[in-house]
Amino acid sequence: MTTRLKPGATRAAEELLSLGPPFDPGEAGLTAHAAYLADDRVFLVFEGDAAHAKALDLAKQHASEVSRWQDLVWELPSIVEDVPSAARCLYQWRAATP
Repeated sequence: MTTRLKPGATRAAEELLSLGPPFDPGEAGLTAHAAYLADDRVFLVFEGDAAHAKALDLAKQHASEVSRWQDLVWELPSIVEDVPSAARCLYQWRAATP
């Protein structure tokens, strides 16, 4: 998913993303999770069975943490298929393979 950052919000977004998610991706049932920053956009990647539904559920469970983004973004997040190659990865987690 992606959303557009407000002018001047890049540094604050970078700081939030560098902290990692407010949840344990493995316990949430994800197989991978990552956060990227590119120009005026932030990208969050959720992978695993029913990843979209899990992402929505996690946003509801962590509404307080999600609300920190309200001052940083212009729009509601939208779904995208790919993260641009120029985007910087600030956080990445992948489940261990058995």
